[in-house]
Amino acid sequence: MLFDPSSHRTGHRQTAPHRSTRLQKKLADATRILEFHTLFPARERRRHFTLFLGPTNSGKTFQALKILADARSGSYLAPLRLLALEVADTLNAWGVPCHMITGEERIEVDGASHSARTIEMLSTHLRQEVCVIDEAQMLGDADRGWAWTQAILGVRAERVCIIGAPESRPAIEKLLRLTDEPFEVINLERLAPLQPLPEPITRFHALEPGTALVAFSRAAVLGLKEAVEQRTNARVAVLYGALPPEVRRQQAELFASGEAPYLVATDAIGMGLNLPIRTLLFAQDHKFINRRKHPLTPMEVRQIAGRAGRYGKNEIGFVGTFRIPDDHIVAALQTPPSSIQRAHLAPNLDHLLALSQLEGGKKRSLARLLTLFARAVKPDPAVYEVTALEDQIFLAQITDRYPVLEMEIRFALANAPVPLRALAAVLAFERMVRTVAQNHVLLLEEVVPPFDTHLPISLDLLETATRVVDLYCWLHFRFPDQFPELTLAEHRRKEINRDISKLLRQTAPPKPPAAKPPPPRRYYRGRPRRNGS
Repeated sequence: MLFDPSSHRTGHRQTAPHRSTRLQKKLADATRILEFHTLFPARERRRHFTLFLGPTNSGKTFQALKILADARSGSYLAPLRLLALEVADTLNAWGVPCHMITGEERIEVDGASHSARTIEMLSTHLRQEVCVIDEAQMLGDADRGWAWTQAILGVRAERVCIIGAPESRPAIEKLLRLTDEPFEVINLERLAPLQPLPEPITRFHALEPGTALVAFSRAAVLGLKEAVEQRTNARVAVLYGALPPEVRRQQAELFASGEAPYLVATDAIGMGLNLPIRTLLFAQDHKFINRRKHPLTPMEVRQIAGRAGRYGKNEIGFVGTFRIPDDHIVAALQTPPSSIQRAHLAPNLDHLLALSQLEGGKKRSLARLLTLFARAVKPDPAVYEVTALEDQIFLAQITDRYPVLEMEIRFALANAPVPLRALAAVLAFERMVRTVAQNHVLLLEEVVPPFDTHLPISLDLLETATRVVDLYCWLHFRFPDQFPELTLAEHRRKEINRDISKLLRQTAPPKPPAAKPPPPRRYYRGRPRRNGS
């Protein structure tokens, strides 16, 4: 056995550190983890980097996109499908044909040599003139930061524009020092200033049109939506992570058009979506992660608060709180965010195959190899941090139930976009894995059956259904013979999105005025008297 974390017995404590060091060197040599930056085709030539660093609403994205639009070929890499779609629409409107490519969807445009992609869809073999990497502060994200690391080290472009918050600079510079490539930094300032409100807003009728309220759970967002609609008798748009991208876009348009004068959102508002928010109010100043309360960090507060004010629309953005004390938010806005010192790194297929070869190339558990990498493979700690692999290990355990699958296929499946909190989606994923293992065909209605029109449909059910449809589409692009019904899936996605939009359009009825209290009873010498007597 190559590695067993529980094998350090009491009688061998003195030799355990030595064994651990030897093991780490053996794994580092096998995976070439200390040479990670040298292993990309991009090393064939030196690239030139331009870093556009600044806060939200500083114009950095616009400047980078103008460079991309002037190039003969190129790509834009986004953290969200919605941002990729927004940029594809922008470039097409500028007369630059542009594809939109995500894991679950392709919108192809005739004659396009540009593409807007979610960052995981980067091809490190594709040659291009310019690449724009957006939201580079995501390098520090424990779950997805690896994709930004891979893009910065591996994109095969002559010129690379990196867009990010100023605190991302240390981690970016460490990567570029490894590759020894030239870069310039353009620091930008916010175009529309932020102004804190002097005190919290406490009354619903004090909310002005153009106000966004921010909370940090789906339940809190929907609860606020209902309360604001009841108290103001006005429509409220909502944005939260579980909403399908198309519905999020529709909700954003409702707010932007003024049809919904108020917006209630989670921190999904903090990335992308150009919204005409005049005032942003935090209705919560903490999140719950794994059932533990976590106060918002200065970086989170700044990223979200920065959505207030939009140059050319609202020249000043106002930030405050709604029905909670404002001391934490004010302090966070005044506290410089911590700089990001390390980029996240995740194992690729070559790493895992190398670990497997150490044991003679036998078919190994993918989950075990991922666990081994997370615990014992040590990249340079001054530059890298190993990404969180718990979700991928969970999906790998499902794929390991089908040993007929080659490691390459199991690894591909373990990277599927499965919402692990939705049991129905996890069960659908296991059925899809079994379909691949048995080389069968899976029809869409076998995992997303039609809804019973006689039964009420909940948002939970609709949101889970659209995630399963997205998963089916994601698998179609990798295993088209086993998941052939792409056109039907795209049609079904639109139907479900319409149903979600219909539910969100249902405004809460106005709250009836409180009944007038009975007139006070007057007492005289301990006995009640009639009013006016």
